[in-house]
Amino acid sequence: MLKKGAQMKAKNSLFLLSAATLSLFAASCSAQEKTIAIVQLMTHTSLNEINTAITKTIDDAKLQGYKIAQYNPEGDSTLLSQTMAQLNQSADIVVAITTPVAQSAYNKLSEQKPIVFAACSDPIGAGLVSNLEKPGGNVTGTSDAIQVDTILDKAREVDPDLDTLGFIYNPTEANSVTNKAKIEAYCAGNGITVESATISNSGEMSEVANVLCNKVDAIFVTDDNTVASAMAPLSAAARKAKIPTYTGADSMVKDGGMFCLGINYTELGKKTGEMVLDIAKGKSAGDIPVKVFDEDLNGYLNLDYVEEIGITIPDSILNDPLLITLRDKA
Repeated sequence: MLKKGAQMKAKNSLFLLSAATLSLFAASCSAQEKTIAIVQLMTHTSLNEINTAITKTIDDAKLQGYKIAQYNPEGDSTLLSQTMAQLNQSADIVVAITTPVAQSAYNKLSEQKPIVFAACSDPIGAGLVSNLEKPGGNVTGTSDAIQVDTILDKAREVDPDLDTLGFIYNPTEANSVTNKAKIEAYCAGNGITVESATISNSGEMSEVANVLCNKVDAIFVTDDNTVASAMAPLSAAARKAKIPTYTGADSMVKDGGMFCLGINYTELGKKTGEMVLDIAKGKSAGDIPVKVFDEDLNGYLNLDYVEEIGITIPDSILNDPLLITLRDKA
């Protein structure tokens, strides 16, 4: 029989062994935890709304064995590339918010990681998938394809004599290049002249917008992320010139635009999150059809903007049951 001192030493040794074993077990469990990396191109209202919905959808599902990691290069292409290199080692599923992020993820990670893109206007044109119903490969996601023709139809309801349309975009964003071609085709068929201007960062917006707004009858901006992050100076220039600003996203009306016909980005984010959950539970990304949000679109109208520039909105728009009216943020 062990003496009392020896018994205490044995108990202490057993306790230390148990603690060490538990520590090793916890470390092992932590090491086995997988990572869902959400990469948001930059900070602005639309992308924040999408990210929040994705994160909430995943959190609400109480998915076991996964954690979420957030990344935001704030539009810096070098930092975005570095982020993708990091995710090659640390991520198990990559969620890419916007076309530029999706393209970067596709080019660097698609052979190793499943990728779920969010808010890509033209996934086929961007080279992400070749078929929306059967994406194949390791990629799927959600598309916020801008309904260019329908929005411009509304612009012509507001102003049947619309003669010159201004378009501002960042030429490095593939979605904007696609939409520019659609705008030019529509305007060519309807006798409207397009005046285009480019910006490479949000700091250029004020100067560009002030020049362009004095040359055109209206401004149309689609879902360009650089433009979306600079809606305040664009709105100020357009209101000063007393012309409408039509946009491709509801958040761009919330941030100062006049009217858009678009999707609910919370719903888009929720659907993106559901795709992530399917993949985490074993489904192949390439077997999940791309979801295009192009039906039952809401109209968003900023009443303060309308009153400030002194135009009349036709009843065909005001009486639309899907119209949502907004006021400037306090």
